[in-house]
Amino acid sequence: MAATFTLKKREDFTFALENEPDVIYTLPALKGFSFEEAQEMSKIDDEEDLVKKGAMIRAFILRYAPQLEAKDLSDMEYLEIFNAFAMSEGRKELGESKASQTSSKNTARR
Repeated sequence: MAATFTLKKREDFTFALENEPDVIYTLPALKGFSFEEAQEMSKIDDEEDLVKKGAMIRAFILRYAPQLEAKDLSDMEYLEIFNAFAMSEGRKELGESKASQTSSKNTARR
């Protein structure tokens, strides 16, 4: 008898910096999050103040890749990493990213 549900292997998100392509950084897959980490991610998603959201994003990334702190990345570079992570996780989990869903809703209103 076939299983009703099969848990797929989680794949962590990996990235590199252009000037150090051989150094790989890893952020855990959403499937690997604890409930506390999932709640933190939800708070990041819900935060509307860009400055507060940016600080939350930086703290999230540095928790898993603390060596990035010495790389002098800008706030926008942390945001770029986070957006790539979110897009990657969104495609895996939802079929499309939350950002593209919001974009579709905004287009539909016009």
